Amino acid sequence: MEFLLKAIIGGIIIASVVTIAQRGNPTMGALILGIPLSSIVSIIFMYYAGVDVSVYTQLAIETVYFVLISLAFFPIFAYMVYVMPFWPALIISTSISMSGLYVLKLFLER
Repeated sequence: MEFLLKAIIGGIIIASVVTIAQRGNPTMGALILGIPLSSIVSIIFMYYAGVDVSVYTQLAIETVYFVLISLAFFPIFAYMVYVMPFWPALIISTSISMSGLYVLKLFLER
């Protein structure tokens, strides 16, 4: 039941962003997407599940690192989608971002 509730909340957030952007307000969609709603909801669920404070503290700190690396996706994609078709631009941008995230993961695990 808890998993279903989490999935519904996540789906509502994604559906809201897409709907708002499609209706002509991509700035508001980006604003909602930029709010760390998934992180906040995750931390609240962990708190109520009785997870140790050190776990969601580490989650919050490491999320900063991963968000900084993943932000590279957006300017790369925005540029590439103008110089090549959508799917190759998306795949290349995602691959570059995922490579950076993987390197960071390896670094944090040391």
